[in-house]
Amino acid sequence: MLYFKTIVLTLPLSYWPRLPTGNCMTYINVPSVSSDLLVAERDILTRVAAGGSLGDVLRDIILMVEKPSNGEMLASILFTSEDGKHLLEGAAPSLPPAYNAAIHGIPVGQGIGSCGTAAFTASPVIVSDIANDPLWADFRDLAIGHGLRACWSMPILAADGRVLGTFANYYREPKEPTERDLEVIGMVTRTTAIAIEKHRNELARERAEEQRLLLLRELNHRVKNVFALVDSMLNMSARSARTPEEFSEAVRGRFRALSRAHELIQPGLSLTEIADPTDVPLCQVIEDILAPYVQDDGGRIVVAGPEDVQISPRAVTGIALILHELATNAAKYGALSRPEGRLLVSWCISNVLELQWSEEGGPEVNVPSGMGFGSRLTKRTVEGQFYGTIDYDWRPDGLRVVIRLPADRIR
Repeated sequence: MLYFKTIVLTLPLSYWPRLPTGNCMTYINVPSVSSDLLVAERDILTRVAAGGSLGDVLRDIILMVEKPSNGEMLASILFTSEDGKHLLEGAAPSLPPAYNAAIHGIPVGQGIGSCGTAAFTASPVIVSDIANDPLWADFRDLAIGHGLRACWSMPILAADGRVLGTFANYYREPKEPTERDLEVIGMVTRTTAIAIEKHRNELARERAEEQRLLLLRELNHRVKNVFALVDSMLNMSARSARTPEEFSEAVRGRFRALSRAHELIQPGLSLTEIADPTDVPLCQVIEDILAPYVQDDGGRIVVAGPEDVQISPRAVTGIALILHELATNAAKYGALSRPEGRLLVSWCISNVLELQWSEEGGPEVNVPSGMGFGSRLTKRTVEGQFYGTIDYDWRPDGLRVVIRLPADRIR
């Protein structure tokens, strides 16, 4: 039952411009909240403020809520996955572990039990009898097999209205909620939302800091690579130039190509690319990245593959980054570090883009004892951004690299 008290407020005009001039009196009826709920909410908020892992915080919240029911109520908190399409176990210490495992990862959708439906509709879903409710058609045997006969689920909403998860009450007998039950459910969902948002904000800050440190390391790595590339291009140009003018022209041309390669590695910095992003032919990406290393006599670098393979704007950065790292290493340690070195870059595509990088004629190849930052960055890009694979074959006559990327990740 809801109890109401009357609060009398005297408000001057400065506090409420729409009221008539002078002081006025208004009466507002608001529901009172029972003192034990206020105490429970205070205790839960204190636990949230104390911090700890999200799982531990949610578990403590559940145990606080269940305690007054003397085992009659079995509570569960599920939270949405990052893509918002599934519900993941947050805490359900009193429910059977096998049941928790079975519903972990259930989709968010209409008719997916009480919780999946509540998360989908962002509205409470009260099922008083699981055995006869169509929302539980696909999960009825699972629930009844574990002795669960009623489930009331409330969506847990963020301040901006996003669904963060669900709070559910299970009972071993069919049961309708009382007004008191609804008060408790409302209080728990509010405080649980605070806990989940606090956790996600902390996680976002940690990820932002990790990204900042990664970008700083990458910047340092790239600055050192620029000096290495400049040194390599100066040596290549000096070997082929016959006059200072030829040397100057060769160096300037290679620097322009290096600048274009840098633009490909950092797309989006160009105003034209921001205004009108378009697909880029893979052959163009490869040729632009390798242009600084092409000798005047030609034939040193061969690029071969179907010309109609297009790379989406979102994928260009990753592809250019991978090729840039391979080219930089080849110029510093591999085939492109010697005049007689040769490089073949070829590709084919079906459901997977297979890109082969083959070097020969460079220094003797030794298998590295560890992985440098550039190699780790390449591996992270291939596996993390594209969900692909990269394999190195350290042959005595030259390095072979095979990269396989799912076609739907680059288009």
